[in-house]
Amino acid sequence: MVFKMTMHPALDGDCIQLSWGETDTLHHLFVDLGRGKTWKSVHPILADLGQIELFVMSHVDADHIAGAVPMVRQDAPPFTPKRLWYNARPQLEEAHHRLQRVEPFGPRQGEKLARGIAKFQWPQNGEFASGIVSTDSLEAGAPIALPGRLTLRLLSPGDRELADLLPVWDRDLERAGIRAFDPDEDENPLDDIFEPLSGAPDVDTLAATPYKRDDAEANGASIAFVAEFEGKRVLLAADAHSEVLEAALRPLADAEGGTYRLDLLKVCHHGSKANTSPEFFRMIDCTRFAFSTNGTRRHKHPDAETIARLLKADPNREKVIYFNYDQPSARKWKSRLLSSLWSYHAVFPAPDENGRLSIDIG
Repeated sequence: MVFKMTMHPALDGDCIQLSWGETDTLHHLFVDLGRGKTWKSVHPILADLGQIELFVMSHVDADHIAGAVPMVRQDAPPFTPKRLWYNARPQLEEAHHRLQRVEPFGPRQGEKLARGIAKFQWPQNGEFASGIVSTDSLEAGAPIALPGRLTLRLLSPGDRELADLLPVWDRDLERAGIRAFDPDEDENPLDDIFEPLSGAPDVDTLAATPYKRDDAEANGASIAFVAEFEGKRVLLAADAHSEVLEAALRPLADAEGGTYRLDLLKVCHHGSKANTSPEFFRMIDCTRFAFSTNGTRRHKHPDAETIARLLKADPNREKVIYFNYDQPSARKWKSRLLSSLWSYHAVFPAPDENGRLSIDIG
């Protein structure tokens, strides 16, 4: 049996593939399509896959959604997912009105991706009677089953996070480059010039740095979930707010004696220090952590504080930290001294596969 996660080259963003089942009859789901340039590399992979059970666009930030713009400009769909999860403006409005308990307005699908989804006739949010991928939807109260014995437990977003995005929706669309009158090319943050490496990180000092939470509305609207297959679990956290994830995980952790077991965590927001709190790491029982980012100078993800927090939360057990790009913000953790002191080893892609890394979950 196969259960694996692949991080595809998405520059500073996410393009995540999950595969499960028997080797000759694998099922697949995809989360996000990275930057605009990601589409060229992932297009043939998507076209060749047979059983794409679910395609998730987690939220509207450009480093997750811009790769979908050239896709939906094609006359015919290059692949056909059996299910699609995506909260566009109509779902934000529905969430807002559900909070207010008033009748919703008619849905408007003015952005490129929503129009493309309609053009391709993909079944959007069909697992939710309200059409909203939200932890406040009735169906999210239990794991959602996909073919091949995979289940998904939705952790984010809730109606409040979706409704909070409404006032800034147009601003976020402009930043993501998916307005109807914008070109397909999004700003490419890839830069080969990096600052030189400093000394080895001081884990104790970094872990003690006060946590300041992310307040970006688009990140708060991220679709995040736990996928479980044959008793193995992976949390795909997108860019969700740590506090939202913690609230969803707390009853699950309590039911398992105080910590929630995970076999792999795709760390939230490319390792941003504002999206994974020290408390989050104390709530999970996990020894494998994956980071998806090229470490562009704009953000320099993953933040050293995030890695320090996960090491400090569990200093003695052997841990594995996966990076899909060999880049300075990741490379500093290759230190043999640090690995020995904090019981971990770092895994990087092969030189000719920089940006793409597959991980066997179980």
